[in-house]
Amino acid sequence: MKVALVCLAVVALVGVAVPVFAQEKAQTAQVTSVSGEVVSVNLVKSEVVVKQLKDAVTSTYGNTTFAVAPETKIAEGDATLKLSDLKAGDKVTVEYTTDVLGKQKVESIAVETKEVAPVK
Repeated sequence: MKVALVCLAVVALVGVAVPVFAQEKAQTAQVTSVSGEVVSVNLVKSEVVVKQLKDAVTSTYGNTTFAVAPETKIAEGDATLKLSDLKAGDKVTVEYTTDVLGKQKVESIAVETKEVAPVK
């Protein structure tokens, strides 16, 4: 009987400790930032392809595909945008986290604001 109670107590403690540890780990996930130019937007798959500089010495560029979730914040300055507002050629900064399995979660996409030329 005592062994059963001890086992039950251990299981209860582990059941409480694991979610707390997992939550702590999730809160400390490192945010990675990538800047580049939008190559394409796929509204069906909710993806955006960004061309970024991979090697400055050789001027090598590469494309990265990001899955955009409904909760991903997309903005240009103070304006909130939708995925459909992004277009090829937009300069963007994508911030994302990567979980322990290597899956990326896009937190935000910031579109570089376009400067308007002054009227002469």
